[in-house]
Amino acid sequence: LDNAALIHLVPYTDDNDPWTTTQSARLATRLLETSLSDDDDEKRDTFIIQTLLNDTLRPQFAKSSSSTRLAPSGRPLQVPHQPSGRQPGAQLDSLAQEHEKLHAASSFKWAVTSCSQAAIARHWPLFLPILLSLAEDISTAVRAKGLKILLLFLDKCPPNTILSAGVDNVIQDAVFPTLLFLPDTTPESESLQLLYPAYQVLLRVAQLDPNPKSAKRRKALDRILRDGVFTGHFHASQHVRIVEVLMIVIKDIVSCMGLFSAKYLQVKPTSHTLSRPQPPTCSVLINQSSRRGSSACSRLRCQTPLSRNTHHSSVQQLKR
Repeated sequence: LDNAALIHLVPYTDDNDPWTTTQSARLATRLLETSLSDDDDEKRDTFIIQTLLNDTLRPQFAKSSSSTRLAPSGRPLQVPHQPSGRQPGAQLDSLAQEHEKLHAASSFKWAVTSCSQAAIARHWPLFLPILLSLAEDISTAVRAKGLKILLLFLDKCPPNTILSAGVDNVIQDAVFPTLLFLPDTTPESESLQLLYPAYQVLLRVAQLDPNPKSAKRRKALDRILRDGVFTGHFHASQHVRIVEVLMIVIKDIVSCMGLFSAKYLQVKPTSHTLSRPQPPTCSVLINQSSRRGSSACSRLRCQTPLSRNTHHSSVQQLKR
């Protein structure tokens, strides 16, 4: 098969998409692997970098807002360019445009998962603008998919490459606004699609620095807690399913922070959640949220070498 035919096959490789099936996805993947296979993956990497990214996907995202924050090298600009005229996202995209973006996102997901780690390390500036554009899209479906692809990229791109270029700050600035896509301004169902993937991306960015005592890592985790979890709980504490997600995130953050989470022991978003009355129709979700909250609080106490009196006082406060 020639490159033009392969380009049309790529969007059908993700069996989670509604326009394909498991069997079709397997067939498309097998055809791509057969056509692009060689001894050292050079043929596949060349197809992904040159034909798929540079010639096909990059022009589709050339006018995205992410291009105003990045230099051609992929590094963040010190003074971002102010785009002229009307923004592409200033009005809601049509269904056709959203469908086109979802197809492009599926193609890009295949590119990230199939490209070798060495090629991603060399050509990461080609990936970054598309990643940011998808993660900031006004469509919930596109944004949710973009966040998941961004997480795949972070797992594959060498951490030193991201940190040395300052890309971690750009990713954080792009993803943090998603944490405020909360009810009632955002439908709860859409908020649930976005919140946990966004928190996963931010946690992964914070952990790019492997040193748990690093000031930069601790600052990033502090920001996730303060500007993300606590703010989200303040605005959406009456939505049990949202609170359940926040409880899971607290547990993950405390696991990353270790002893440095001690300063948050007196902060009580979980105790407020567990003590306030809820409608009986949500009893199952309340029980799940309670277990998540108790787990987060227990983990936080276990990470902290408190005296018996201090521990007893903290428990009493959590019971109030």
